[in-house]
This record gives sequence, C-alpha cells and structure tokens, in this order.
Amino acid sequence: MKVFRLRLVKLLLLGFLLANLVFLYYTWNTLLWRRISTALSGESLPAEEPPKAAKLSPKEKLRNANKHIRKSITIVFYGHYNFEQDLKASIDSILDVIPNMPILVLQDGGAEYAYPPVNYERNLTAGEERTVLFQSLSFDVRRTRQELNPLASIRTKYVLIMPDGVRLSSKNILQKILREINSMGLPGQPKEQRPPVPPEQLVRRMVLVPFAGNLKSFSSCIKMNLDLPDWTLELVATNDTRRCDLFLQKHAILLDAAALGAMPEPFSLPFPEMLYMQAKIANLSTTVFPQAFQEGRRLFASFHTKQRRMDLRRRQFREMYKKLQIKRIVRRAYRVPGKAQAREVWGQGHGLVLDGQFSSSNTSLPLITDIDLFGCERTTKSCIGSVYNERPYYSYLGKHTPPCCLDKLRTTFNHVLEEFENVGIRYWLDNRALQSAIETNHLSPDAYDIDISFNVQDLERSNAMKKSQSKPYVDNEGFYWIKATDGHHFRVQFSKPNQVGVNLLPYSISGTEAKASGFFGWKARSFSADYLHPMSTVLFLGKSVMCPNNVLEYLEEKRIRVKSADLDADED
Repeated sequence: MKVFRLRLVKLLLLGFLLANLVFLYYTWNTLLWRRISTALSGESLPAEEPPKAAKLSPKEKLRNANKHIRKSITIVFYGHYNFEQDLKASIDSILDVIPNMPILVLQDGGAEYAYPPVNYERNLTAGEERTVLFQSLSFDVRRTRQELNPLASIRTKYVLIMPDGVRLSSKNILQKILREINSMGLPGQPKEQRPPVPPEQLVRRMVLVPFAGNLKSFSSCIKMNLDLPDWTLELVATNDTRRCDLFLQKHAILLDAAALGAMPEPFSLPFPEMLYMQAKIANLSTTVFPQAFQEGRRLFASFHTKQRRMDLRRRQFREMYKKLQIKRIVRRAYRVPGKAQAREVWGQGHGLVLDGQFSSSNTSLPLITDIDLFGCERTTKSCIGSVYNERPYYSYLGKHTPPCCLDKLRTTFNHVLEEFENVGIRYWLDNRALQSAIETNHLSPDAYDIDISFNVQDLERSNAMKKSQSKPYVDNEGFYWIKATDGHHFRVQFSKPNQVGVNLLPYSISGTEAKASGFFGWKARSFSADYLHPMSTVLFLGKSVMCPNNVLEYLEEKRIRVKSADLDADED
C-alpha cells in the first residue's frame, strides 16, 4: 500500500511539471511570433507605462527640502563683535531647524574684534555632523593663499550673510528667498512667469531680508552715487525699495558666491557698507524681500558696549574713506519735523530719516542736505602734495582736485581778498584763476592754487606782507604768510602744515609796461599797462573781483586760451 502511494505522488508531480512546460512553450511561442510579425510590419510596440512614484511621507519631504537648502546656501556670520555677541544661540536656532546646515563664522583679526574668543560646542544628535566652521580673516604667513581665502570654504552657489542675533523658527523663509533669487525676470513680473536661473549662470542681484525688530517709521533704503573722480559719495534717503543701494537697518544678504568672489575685498570693514560700495561698482541690483527674520537677543543695550561699538565703527569708516579716497560725503533726506533721529547711520550719527508714510517726492517735507569734508585741516598736510610740471599726482589717476582742498583754497582766497580791499591794495585776478572766472565764474575742478597779481608800490600797505618779508607770519585767523625763497613774490597758505594757498605776484608799473617784480617763469610775462587802466570786474566765487580790461586779449598775451567767448566782465 505504501509503495502504491509513492508511485501515485510521483505521477502527479510529473504531470504537473509537464503541464507547466507545455504552458511555457505555447506562451513563449505566441510572444515570439507576435514580435516577429510586428517587426516585419514596421509597427512599434506600445510604450510601457512608467511605474508610479511612491508617495513620500512628510518626514521624507522634510528631508528632501533640507537637503536642497543645504546644497544651495551657505550661511556666513560676519560683522559681529566678540565683546558682546549672540552667536551660539543664533547658530543653534538654525541647526535645530535644518540639521547639518553649512555655517561659516568669519572673524576679523584685530584684537578689539577677536577677543575674547568665541567657543562653540554642540551636542550632536543621531545623523548630525559638525558643519560649523570658524575662520579668522587675519593675515598669517604660515597659511597658504587658499587657506587665507574665506570663499574657499564655500561649496554652494549662494551665500546668506547673516548678522548676529537671529532666531530661525522655520525653513519656509529660506525656501522663499532661494526661490526669489533663483527666478529671473523683469521687476514687477509675477513669480509664476519668471523662468528659473540656469545653475551655471551668474546671478547679478542681491536679496535683502530685513528683521522684524527694525523701525517702521524711518526709511531703510539709501540711493548711493559714488563719484570717484570727484572724491565724492552722495547718499539720498528714499522709500523706493527698487532703488535700494544701501539698506540701513538690520538685515541679511543673499547673493551669488561667484559675485561675492568677483569683488576685490568683499569681507572688509565696515560691513556691510563696504560690501554695498563694491556691489554698486559691480552693478549688482537689489531686491528687498517682503518677509523678515526674527530677532535674537538684544545686543549693545548698555552704554559701555554701545559706545565701544560706535568708536570702532567710526574708526572703520575713517579707514574706508582713506582706502576708497573719499573726501566729501553729501547726505540728502526729507525729514519730518519733530521726529526723533534714526539709529546711527553711515557711522556718523547723522540721521538720514524719512517718515514711512511719505515718499521722497513729497516736497512738503524739508529737504536737508549735510556735507562733510575729510582732510585738509589746519593741523594736517594738504591732500594736493608736491606738484611737478603743473600736474599733481591725482591727475595721473584721472581725478580732480580733492573737494576739501578746493574748499580751503576758496577760504584762503576770500581771506586775502578781504585783506587787500581793506588796506586799499591795487590787485587783479590772474592766470588760470582768471581763465576759470571768465569761463565758469567758479574755480576749475583741477585748480590747486590761485594767482593774484598786485602793484608792488602798494606792498607796504599790508601789515601781513610787511611782516612776512623778514620771516613767515601767522595772522590772527591762522593763515600763514610767507615770502618765496626763489624770488620776491609771496604766498598765503591755509596754515603752516597745510600748503593750499594763494600766490601773490608783485608787478612794477612804469610808463606803459607792467613788469614782474622779482619772480620768474611763464607767469612773469610783461604786458601793456593799458590793460590796468581802467580796471574791470569779473564774478568769481560769488564775489565781484578786479581783473584787467579786454581780458580775452590779456589772457592771449599770456598764452592762455579761454574756451568760452562769453565775457562776463563789466567795465568800470
């Protein structure tokens, strides 16, 4: 019985295998002939439907979003002060929202900034890595050029420069600003219609993200005009966020790392003002983002730390003006009467304030213009320096005379003119200064001195010139009167160290000829005394100044050609 059962099982297994083989044979044969007939007829096989993507869980979506942000943005902290900072809490708030976010903390090398040192430790959770890097910007001869370059540590396309004292509660704002800078289009164009920026393309704009604690009653935007040939920086307060060359209040800056690397010194103090100057020269546009970051701990609340920071900022601005060769700053703003001044602006305490409910075109508000000049003080040397072949050093750099020197030159000229008119000295404006008076009624932008000629017989009328014949003389207002060592002409300087001044050229008039008395060179050409009888006047620097008659012919005799043929002189 047992044997019979075993044979029955074997027969059933054998029959099952044979049935499977027959089914496999006919199935393969049918598919093969279908493919052959399809190939012979030239028909294409129906496309197979792609497999449906698996639905992602919320945790996987969050992981992918964080990964995209980490691969696109590096957060850089810079511009903080170690004697009062909120770096640890700021960094922790970012890493709590986006773990493993690349963060670079840059530290200026000066002891007043880097001391006491910042120590940062974080208890890493599962899956977290150490992605926070501290780097000093100070020069170290033991480090290579690549190691000294802070941009070498940035591997992402974009850089988010973050100020100290921030709390990040959600990644949404980072996604939105990343979407904003990744879309290109015309201003005002809907975001949905903007095409995405190709990964290899340089993004030539910056996204400015303000902070929630900023003042709402003052304008935060400044329109900036940098005129390097005239040594001038003009700042105009405006409410137009489309023309925001400089953002005044606390904010973060998102920009392309390649654009940052193209700047000569992107991480130079004062920050971010120096960055905005370089961005203006590089023609980078700006966009003020409508949403804001949350504030961290309030910093510099005590008088001591606030004063220490202001002193450092003033020093930084002085160094920046020197580096950029800025001698004049013009500030313009429409101010609301009775409003308190804004926070410290541009390192000087001048409030470029503008009430938020007004625009800069509202002329009912008073337009306040402040002008500050740097250099050319009584206790400092002149910015002009030594002059060879009638060309100062700055003319080779494509620049005009510094405005501070022109201001002191005007002051000295007015002082000499007042002295001569008070004592009755017969004088006349001469040479290049006379040419400028005829052409524009103002000083030439390239002027570095003013020539005044006078009748040598009137020399004794001036007490200052009499005293300066034997030794240099300083008058009651601090002007320095000196007689030239190579002749008998005189010079009045703004002060002893500051050599900006006016040349006093004596002429002796005998008969029908006026001759130079004791000085030489091209300015000492003799001319007919008829040009001085009668005298004429010309408008110069807002005053009516004596000059020869037939002034165009007079200048031609001195081989000076006037560009304009309009003669703005009145015969006496």
